[in-house]
Amino acid sequence: MPVFDDFDDDLEDLKDRAADADAGVRRVAMMELAEQVGPEAKVMLLKGLADPDPQVRAAAAKSLDEHDGPEVVEGLVGSLEDPDEAVRHAAAETLADKKEPDCAALLIERAEHHDPFVQAAALRALRELTLPDALAAALKALRNPSPDVRREGLGVIGWLKAEEAMPALIATASDSDPSVRRATMSALVFVRPGGPGASTLVAGLSDPHWQVREEAAVSAAKIRLPEATVQLIAAMTDEVWQVRIKAANALGRLKAESAIDALGRALDSEISNLRKESASALGEIAAPAALRYLEPAMDDPDPDVRKLIRWAIGRCREAL
Repeated sequence: MPVFDDFDDDLEDLKDRAADADAGVRRVAMMELAEQVGPEAKVMLLKGLADPDPQVRAAAAKSLDEHDGPEVVEGLVGSLEDPDEAVRHAAAETLADKKEPDCAALLIERAEHHDPFVQAAALRALRELTLPDALAAALKALRNPSPDVRREGLGVIGWLKAEEAMPALIATASDSDPSVRRATMSALVFVRPGGPGASTLVAGLSDPHWQVREEAAVSAAKIRLPEATVQLIAAMTDEVWQVRIKAANALGRLKAESAIDALGRALDSEISNLRKESASALGEIAAPAALRYLEPAMDDPDPDVRKLIRWAIGRCREAL
């Protein structure tokens, strides 16, 4: 019983401070309400979204991350059009974590008929709901002038794994904005080897922007795309080390014996994470031909790399 009494006292204190004349006191009250559960705390936070002070509204939007329900989504959607930028961004961030299928119609409407910021935030909130009804709004988003909206539309399509969207995905792979092309590579993660979109994903490994190349390598690894092997081997000499790491991971997943030389040479890299990924890939390939690279690298200065090299050597020796 004392625990509940303390809880009630805390809530009453927060209720008083949430109505204080000082905006700073109200803001702290909103922040502390994140630690409270139950309908009363939720009501106070939703009321905080309409506070005269933008810092209080932003704090309320962030604290609603701990509360669920359609009324929370509706309140956050309304805050996407707040006059203050910080409030809008706080609401968008919190909304992205909500998974409320009952609010799908509201989110789809906002994704289609409002300003770019609202559209992008609504699409981001729809993404993990994987609702087929959201596909039309996502496809429409790909024709939007705003790259933010196009990018979030691609996120919805990627989660839906919508085959019927493949022509649109292929088209966005040549978008003028690199963040949109990168999102396209991520959305193509459901393509089948040899199927539509596979050549588009392979082409992404040669994109002018390194983050697009990196994302293409990530997707190629996830779906184990064999037709990407030649380009992934070429990516082992990419000027950006992050791309080389993702290429090594993909080649390991593909068990590409033709990549042994490229991966073996990477064991001399100054970048320990690249050496780790290359050693791991050679272990996945598990071909005796890799021993000529692995055995001389057994004294690598990084203990994690040495551990992976020992594991890879064991795998390769088993194949003898």
